[in-house]
Amino acid sequence: MKNIPLHVISMVFCSKCGFENSDDNNNCENCGELLFKKEHFKVKSYENFEDIFTKENYKKLDEITLEGYNTVIENIANMGHHHLEEYYKNTDVNKRHMNILDKIKAIAEAYSKIIYKSSGAELGSYSFNIIRVDDRLDKASQISTLIHELSHHLFSEIFEQLLMYVWGSSKSDAIEALAWFTLIGSPLTQLTNEYCAHTCEGRFVPHGYQNYGSFNNILIQEFDPEKDQKSITISLVMGNTIAHDILHILEEFIDYDLREEIKQQFKKDFTYPPKYDQIMLENNAILSPEDKIASIISILKSGYDAAKDKKMREILDTFKNNYTEINED
Repeated sequence: MKNIPLHVISMVFCSKCGFENSDDNNNCENCGELLFKKEHFKVKSYENFEDIFTKENYKKLDEITLEGYNTVIENIANMGHHHLEEYYKNTDVNKRHMNILDKIKAIAEAYSKIIYKSSGAELGSYSFNIIRVDDRLDKASQISTLIHELSHHLFSEIFEQLLMYVWGSSKSDAIEALAWFTLIGSPLTQLTNEYCAHTCEGRFVPHGYQNYGSFNNILIQEFDPEKDQKSITISLVMGNTIAHDILHILEEFIDYDLREEIKQQFKKDFTYPPKYDQIMLENNAILSPEDKIASIISILKSGYDAAKDKKMREILDTFKNNYTEINED
């Protein structure tokens, strides 16, 4: 394919599954993956970090645009729709007869694997494309936890696909490892990620049941409320900005009817009255589109710079091995 002039190409092969698509398609008909064509046609596959850490790739981070970002958001939504349609097509499950917890599980599994745990104090967690939920919880708590952890996954997916898009690369364990390293590599990005997930969760749980516990834990452990006030404010606004785009994705799946079902489940499972103190943490401020892209580029560059350090290579290799093990399952 590399030797064929671009102007005569009428079909595009998916970089993820190899399916042959019409050049008119933006996403693969088989798996929903973003199709690289025309200027993005020469798809690379970065399987090792030596190929990633080049001057050319670093410079290309400055080429991330609002158009590219919006393409990634659209692609992530399309992937979810495709996987969810395949799930209902290939199972005997009747969506109308599913309870609300199973419906939310199906949405989460359209993007990530779910593992159930029965120990530890955390209600749930997310890492390496796996959502972990304590199935001893009542249904309402499992629903809010699934939405929260799915938001973490989508946050990571956005940064992964931006790297794929700007570098013209298919998804690889190395790129996933770099994106994850970037997002957990500093307290500020951790705080941004956590606030984003809480904001997304809060959109779908009944008013007064918002819980910013894990956000507060990071805030207490990593920041001085007085000295770091400016950094904290920046983190909240950035987290809310990304949450706005993740909610654009989630609301394509969790519509008004499902939100009403979630409310009914909370009424069944929670007999205590709602508390409104946590709502004070909600933030309506978002960055302008231009500032959003500039901030994303800054985050990716900071992660890239930190990851180039040879001392970090062992951590990156561990992350990459984790993704390889999970993706091969």
